[in-house]
Amino acid sequence: MSASREKKQRQSAGPDSKALRAQQEQAARRRTTIIYSAIAAVIAVLVIALLVWRSGFFQARASAATLGDETLTAAELSFYYYDARSYYAGYGIIDTSKADEEQFYNESEGRTYRDHFLEEALKTAQQRKALAEQAKADGHTEDEVKDQVDAFVASLKAQAASNGIGYGAYLKARFGPYMSAGIVEKLYTRLQMANLAANDKYEALFDSYQQSDLDAYYEENKDSLDTVEFSCLYFAIPTVNEKDEEGNELAEDELNKRKEEAKANTKKDAEDALKAVEGGATFQSQIDKYELSPSSNYNNVDHAKVVGTTSISSAYKDQLLKLDKDAVELVESDSGFYVISFHDRYLVDEATRDVRHILAMAESTTGEDNKLVAPTDEAWAAAKAKMNEIQAAWDESGKTEDDFAKLANEKSDDGGSNTKGGLYERNPKDKFVPEFDEWVFDAARKSGDVGMVQHSAEEGATSGYYGYHLIYYVGENEAVWMGSAREALAEKALETWNEEMGNGVAAALTSGADYLGK
Repeated sequence: MSASREKKQRQSAGPDSKALRAQQEQAARRRTTIIYSAIAAVIAVLVIALLVWRSGFFQARASAATLGDETLTAAELSFYYYDARSYYAGYGIIDTSKADEEQFYNESEGRTYRDHFLEEALKTAQQRKALAEQAKADGHTEDEVKDQVDAFVASLKAQAASNGIGYGAYLKARFGPYMSAGIVEKLYTRLQMANLAANDKYEALFDSYQQSDLDAYYEENKDSLDTVEFSCLYFAIPTVNEKDEEGNELAEDELNKRKEEAKANTKKDAEDALKAVEGGATFQSQIDKYELSPSSNYNNVDHAKVVGTTSISSAYKDQLLKLDKDAVELVESDSGFYVISFHDRYLVDEATRDVRHILAMAESTTGEDNKLVAPTDEAWAAAKAKMNEIQAAWDESGKTEDDFAKLANEKSDDGGSNTKGGLYERNPKDKFVPEFDEWVFDAARKSGDVGMVQHSAEEGATSGYYGYHLIYYVGENEAVWMGSAREALAEKALETWNEEMGNGVAAALTSGADYLGK
């Protein structure tokens, strides 16, 4: 083979050593680029995952509890958790700067506030699920509660705005970091549905009690139902200055002497008042003579009438209730002396009355002294014109109680009754303003009567109203105490029913609950 041919063969066999090195370096750079790109992609995924994790996306959707065949996410459970927590936070019982699991609800049991709130949250969730399902079984629909839900959402948005933060941020601040608007609406709707079922049950229970049930309740609770009439004077022992006229501390013997003198002088005044009352003087005359100040617990009253003995001061209640009718006695306490007289104790058994009404209010103002300023002639005229319009609508109606109730909901200015047909039930005498009360409790009043009265606030009052009432007399109802007994019995039975309904739903916390309270 010639030398030139051998050279050509070597050239066609591949690159020379220089070219080969260049190719190897290029390949190495290509592999490095691929590796770095893969690493960058992995890092990007991790960064995104970290951001999503910090946003609470995964935690919010984690299963936190089971309710029968339903799963509650951590976000949903937090709605109940923060509801249970709100009372303790609002009253400063827990330190909101610390995790709930770092604070003890019962230290001897090792039970933290987180444990307590989770238990309460699960219990509440059980009951609301059970009651909401009962409401649907009873024929209720979510359309019935839509207005309440919309009003609740509107109030939350208003609160967010007043606090200068966005709606979403406000929900997280109030219901936990995983909360969303959709979950709030869903679970508040469930709450309102549960309320429908509870209200139905309460009404059924309320009406179910017989006279024997009410009598038995009275025997157990007469101290809270009986009316007691009595009189009382209170002579407080004045505080003795512990320093002399020159500002020096008194010696112990001198101080005790002055205290004994103050006590003796006070006792003498009380004994003199006692003798005066026993001699026929009124309690009011002694209140005026000794310039005794009235107090919220009836310490200085000429003649008090209270429902329930719990309203009477414990300083003299026991002695008072042991006295014979109109007997007078002196009672000593650490702080002073009481002159008391027992007049009567009884159960008010008079029938109450049910009414519906429509209010056309006359616009009034408040003066600089915070006292009401009576409406102008123009304001009274406007209120009367509105009442005339209401009366005309009533006259054109079928004049049934239902017609009146419908008109009350449409026209009445009374916010306390214009969503329930203007109805007030079980009203005792003296509950209403004088003009209203006089019409309702007229001895000749009969069911179906309709009348109109004008009312003016008391002169010098700092609260009240002026206007016209159109009243529909429904009829008599049972005594006040019977209604109170029914309420107490029904509320207790309803609480038991709620618990039983909730216990019928199998429930357990799951791993997602770990995201709450830490």
